Amino acid sequence: MKTPIKKFRANMMTKLGSGFTRRDKKKIEYLTDAHHEQRRVVMDALPAKHFLRDQMTECGKRDDWNNIIYCRVPLCPRCHMRERTVQSAIAIKREFVGAVNEEMSFATILLPVQLDFSGMTELSEIEKRRLRTLIDRRRKKDSRWDDFQLMGWWEIDRMSFSDYQVAGRNTRLALDDLGFPVTASLNTTIWRPHLHAIVRLGRLTADEVTQALRKETHTGSYQVDLQRFRTNRDVAENLKNVIRYSLKFRIERDYKRVDAQDFIEAEDAEDKARPRAWWPAADIAAYVDWLCPTGRSGFQSLRVIIGSKEADEADSYAAAVQVENDRNGLTPGAAIIDRVRNRHKEKDKPLEADGISCLSISLDLKAIEMTGNELVLVEDHDALGLCMYNKSIHDTNWTGQMPTDTTSVRSAPSASAPNSRSAGGVVAVQQDANRRG
Repeated sequence: MKTPIKKFRANMMTKLGSGFTRRDKKKIEYLTDAHHEQRRVVMDALPAKHFLRDQMTECGKRDDWNNIIYCRVPLCPRCHMRERTVQSAIAIKREFVGAVNEEMSFATILLPVQLDFSGMTELSEIEKRRLRTLIDRRRKKDSRWDDFQLMGWWEIDRMSFSDYQVAGRNTRLALDDLGFPVTASLNTTIWRPHLHAIVRLGRLTADEVTQALRKETHTGSYQVDLQRFRTNRDVAENLKNVIRYSLKFRIERDYKRVDAQDFIEAEDAEDKARPRAWWPAADIAAYVDWLCPTGRSGFQSLRVIIGSKEADEADSYAAAVQVENDRNGLTPGAAIIDRVRNRHKEKDKPLEADGISCLSISLDLKAIEMTGNELVLVEDHDALGLCMYNKSIHDTNWTGQMPTDTTSVRSAPSASAPNSRSAGGVVAVQQDANRRG
């Protein structure tokens, strides 16, 4: 159910949308008073000279090119609402395209409680490795796990030691198995890390995945919860609900949890004017410092992705290419990863003709060095092509003598370079080297 202001804004964006440019639509104010209050609380919790205070102050303003400035602090409502819009688009249009509700689930995995953030990053990294190891082992034994996918985000809840006494039975059982301290002062802060994740079951059942997670890596009471997607709404709506729930970043002590799959409706119906009991300032500052280490966006380390076996193999190859490029000081590593992954998802393969494999990249290719394969550059007005001889045959398109040694390419040929001796504008490495020498 939409509130009157949301209905008004929706009408402005749709019925009158033809009169607005995309930039005009971005100018419409969408933060409520409650959102502004949370921004103020977070900024007040940070030390006076904290580097994030300036970033949050500038957030929402426009730069010299009329672009909106974002602070990228997850506890900033403007930024985390923008981030969940981006992640929803990634999930719907790329990661889970073509999925149906019957194969989708929403999982929550609880991790051991912590008294501070000193070991939080290591804990999350260990958990990611455990999940990947579990999936890899299962895939070796059962091919049905090849289609399994997971996309999730870390969230950290806060509670006081005294909250244990008023918690429900199931919560107390879970906390006991997760290392809740036996003795502490009543106001001691307890951090509860957990992972919210969208799971694509593929050919597996929800019970099989739940039992696998509980048996091998998460043996505590209620440590794993897997809920099937509801079939009474479109899968895209379900994805939006659980992503918004996973990226809610609420910092109130009295926040009432709602069903993840009904989160949008519950959030819209929430009384935004009610007084709120915020976390202590010291805890908010500690959370922000963990989320936003110096020089890095706070959202980068929160996402966890385990693709299908097919997609993971493509990612592994692309990552190896990036490592080699980074080692040699080359620029196109990240672009190659995206291109390889997109080609793989589209079931497309690199073009092959007479032993030449080509991967086209729309970049200024500065240098490439390979060992064991001949490397050439294809001259094109729109893109450069990265080509390698991967078969021990002689390409009939070559009009010159094929070189036998491997030479590093220092830079891409310029438009004024001599004509190629090869068909199709292909410039051999040796030809380019001789021309430059």
